[in-house]
Amino acid sequence: MARPDRSPLRLALALCGALLLTGCVTTASPVTRFYVLDALGADTVALAGAEREPPLALDLSPLRLPQYLERPQIVSRSAGSRLELAEYDQWGGNLAKNMGRVLAQNLSRLLATPDVTMLSRRPATPADLRIEVDVMQFERGADGRVLLEAQWRLAGGSGQGNALVRTSRFVSDAVETGGGMDQTVAAMSALVAELGRAIATAVLARAER
Repeated sequence: MARPDRSPLRLALALCGALLLTGCVTTASPVTRFYVLDALGADTVALAGAEREPPLALDLSPLRLPQYLERPQIVSRSAGSRLELAEYDQWGGNLAKNMGRVLAQNLSRLLATPDVTMLSRRPATPADLRIEVDVMQFERGADGRVLLEAQWRLAGGSGQGNALVRTSRFVSDAVETGGGMDQTVAAMSALVAELGRAIATAVLARAER
């Protein structure tokens, strides 16, 4: 008795296998990219009048961010009050802590002092000044520009006395929005540096009193 020709069946199975493999390739999830903010370089020139002996001692309180920024995904504003979360472009850690560390490094370099403490309590001598920062906005807008708006406060090391309160608003040039968040995060780092310069300038003016 003749054996049935199985070649059509084998061909059909091979085609099904190929289609399944193609489907697996095309439906694979994109790779998640992780970002951190960058501080000013070690070769940054300190502000005029920053060099002093002993160096200024500063306390930087933990930064406070709006709740909508307290998430792994990088947030942008698409239009009006609508937010977009970049599912595959995320922060490589806690944004508030990353931003606080970068601001502390920037202040240290701009004010020529190693004594910028990020703890709520200073273990030894009191600080010359205490810095508090409330971030109100920190995202890329629908026009492609990154906005950083923050209210900050300078007070005596004990937090008492007349405090200086300022609100600063910085806007970047429009950044390229395709192919990840590299340029957006670079612009964010630059705006944090601008905030640091504004605070450092006020610190020097207050220290001269």
